[in-house]
Amino acid sequence: MEAEIKNIYQRINAVMLEIAYIQKDKAVSGGGANYKAVTHDQVVSAVRASLVRHGIVIEPKQVSGEFLLMRDLNATPQPVKMGLYSGDYEINFVNIDKPEDRTVVTVQAHASDNGDKAPGKAMTYAVKTAVIKQFYFETGEND
Repeated sequence: MEAEIKNIYQRINAVMLEIAYIQKDKAVSGGGANYKAVTHDQVVSAVRASLVRHGIVIEPKQVSGEFLLMRDLNATPQPVKMGLYSGDYEINFVNIDKPEDRTVVTVQAHASDNGDKAPGKAMTYAVKTAVIKQFYFETGEND
């Protein structure tokens, strides 16, 4: 008898049964606010083995992206030291046994950088956010 192939929602549920909580692991301060955040590596560390075990691949796709504010050290009256990037992403959660069986989380992400890393930072944030939201992971504190 052939084993039943679980659909993407059954696989997501299996991950949710294994992992309920991802602890915020980074203290963030600046702009008058102090808070805790969960890092991308903390999310990957918490979910990777379960995703592999249950046959789910995460496939990010950038739909659009643009610099809202470009870095310009010669700007007057004040230089712009950090560029602000905005991107729209579709984060696909794919059933490895039937790749057309997938669910998609759409995320808009922003990132700042004083070099060329803002687009990558935005994608990292989008994937992290989609994982936390798709699997309804508790992180211990309000955002």
